[in-house]
Amino acid sequence: MERKLNYAAALLCVIIAGLLCYQMGLRAGWPWAAAAVIIGILHMIIPGPSGQKERSTQSVPLRTPTELELLNEEGGSLASWNIYGKNGIVIGRDVGENQVTVNLDHTEYASMIDVEHAVLNYSKDTWYVEDISSKNGVSVQKSDGRKYKLTYGKPCRIEQGDIIFIGLARLKLR
Repeated sequence: MERKLNYAAALLCVIIAGLLCYQMGLRAGWPWAAAAVIIGILHMIIPGPSGQKERSTQSVPLRTPTELELLNEEGGSLASWNIYGKNGIVIGRDVGENQVTVNLDHTEYASMIDVEHAVLNYSKDTWYVEDISSKNGVSVQKSDGRKYKLTYGKPCRIEQGDIIFIGLARLKLR
């Protein structure tokens, strides 16, 4: 869009130059016409206030997770769930009366996981985790090593590389 505006401004300067030559005559109007053409050319060459001639079309790679992975004690993968394209994920234990997206019923720490323990919500290109059970809690370990215990009902922003602790079960965002 910015490039089109630059072309339009340059074309306008050339039209003004032509009108000046026509109205004032070639002999008297040529300095003004030359100035209008030079301004049009400079407008195309000199970058605008953003410091760039044209905005880059390359975007910064997003750190939006697409997979949730259950980790073992050594950090290896036990199971994984594809979360790409989803906007809400319930984490807990599927005991028949409820439906959870991430079923941790058969994990080593199942006794510490509530039926509906936590929820992941996707909003405005960002994932959030929220503790929806207050028994054994939810913690998040950020990719830089900092660990946070979530307050019941208060969502926490999560990114690729973060680890979610559901009781003692660890889920890594990939």
